[in-house]
Parts: sequence; C-alpha cells; structure tokens
Amino acid sequence: LTDLPGELLELILCCDVLGAADIGRVSCTCRRLREACQPRGKVWRERFRLRWPSLLKYYSHMDGVCWLEEYKARHKAGLEAQRIVASFSKRFFSEHVPCDGFSDIETLGCPSHFFEDELMCILNMEGR
Repeated sequence: LTDLPGELLELILCCDVLGAADIGRVSCTCRRLREACQPRGKVWRERFRLRWPSLLKYYSHMDGVCWLEEYKARHKAGLEAQRIVASFSKRFFSEHVPCDGFSDIETLGCPSHFFEDELMCILNMEGR
C-alpha cells in the first residue's frame, strides 16, 4: 500500500466504503499513510462530504479548512443534538415550556448549521 503512487493512494482512501475510523486507523500505521491522510487534505474533505454533503455550501474552496477538525466538530454537534432532542419529551411534556428551556441549544458552541443539519437528519430518519 505504501508503495502506491500518492494519487492512487488518495483515491483508495477516499473510497466511500471506508469510514472515519478506518481512515484514523490507517493514518496511525506509518508516516507515509499519515501524510496521505493529513487533516487539511483531500481524504478528510471527502469523508466530510460523504457524511454531510449539504454542509459543503458553507465552505469556500479557497479556505484553508482543517477537515479533520470540522469532521470532529460536526460529529460532536450531532451527538449533542441527539442528546438534547432525546431529552425533549421528558422536559416539555407539559404545555408550559420554561423560558430557559432551549438554553442548552444556544450554548452548544458549534456552528448553528451543524445543529440544523443534525435536526434535519433526525427528522428524515426512517421510522420517525
């Protein structure tokens, strides 16, 4: 694998059957593969695009984006959004919603489009 040309290695690592955990594991094996999976490179951008295609409109091609960090931030925002939505029925079962009922959403500390995207994913899940 390490003897392959860089372009071919990148194509393999961008394959949609590989997940983020797979890319993380591959990048831990040796320096050559770690360099192929660099945080600002094409591999993590492709992971982000495959997982959340609707979010790419918020990024410019000229930006020096650290795609690994964006992936982590969006993943974390998704987990938090799922936790918050799961707590809604318990907190808002009565007709009266407290004034500070949504304060945990406002203090997430992530871009609002990450939270909006996760809410849309939750709404579009089968069986919901």
